[in-house]
Amino acid sequence: MKKLLIIGGIVLTVIVGGAVYLFSSLDGIVKKIIEDVGSQVAGVKVSVGGVKISLSEGKASITGLTVANPPGFSSDPAIKLGEISVVLDTGSVRSNPIVVKDVLIGAPAVAYEISSGGSNLDAIQKNVEAFTAAKQGAKAEPVKSEPAAKPGDKSEEKKVVIDHLAITGGQVKLAAGGIPGAATTANLPKIEMKDIGKGSGGASATQVAQKVLDALVNGAVKSASSLGNLVGNVGDKAKALIPGDMGGSVKGIFGK
Repeated sequence: MKKLLIIGGIVLTVIVGGAVYLFSSLDGIVKKIIEDVGSQVAGVKVSVGGVKISLSEGKASITGLTVANPPGFSSDPAIKLGEISVVLDTGSVRSNPIVVKDVLIGAPAVAYEISSGGSNLDAIQKNVEAFTAAKQGAKAEPVKSEPAAKPGDKSEEKKVVIDHLAITGGQVKLAAGGIPGAATTANLPKIEMKDIGKGSGGASATQVAQKVLDALVNGAVKSASSLGNLVGNVGDKAKALIPGDMGGSVKGIFGK
């Protein structure tokens, strides 16, 4: 009997210790998931400064999220997000899909760099489209060797339903890559999305990343294209800094 109590005590200690480790490591696990999934979708490195999660309060915050520029552009990030605040439905944490009541992304900074080969945001958007096409192609191919996941199966992919997502207070910096002084800024309009994944039984992490990146890139492109004369001024600076026909060609990229 004494031995059984000792064994039981050891098992309980292991279980409690494992639970403590899991919850103390939860922030790091989520950070790695965001970086891995984001990098796969965008085709460039995605980094996260920090993640703080409070399951008891149903709240989380993500800081320092950056999306790197594609090759051929500056070493500055293409996208820098301010603090991301998340409010969860605590009653859904152990279910699938998890319900997220609200996501607020504050003060994003988007660098829209233009070179003779196109823009950095075009390159990222093409990466997202290629990733999406590859995922859809993989789903279209029947998999006979693995049975479909059943509800409650541990192998089932976790999904989320996001009631409301907003991106506010953003700015777009438009520049001719590598040309000093050839830059101007514009405000990024407020971006709102509702009921993400609601009609399809939830959205995967990759699907949410695709939607957010698409919304940011499209919003930045619209802001940059609406700059009007300011875009022409950037083109004039580019032409003045680059002599000969090449300067005229770079200016032509700006549509002026």
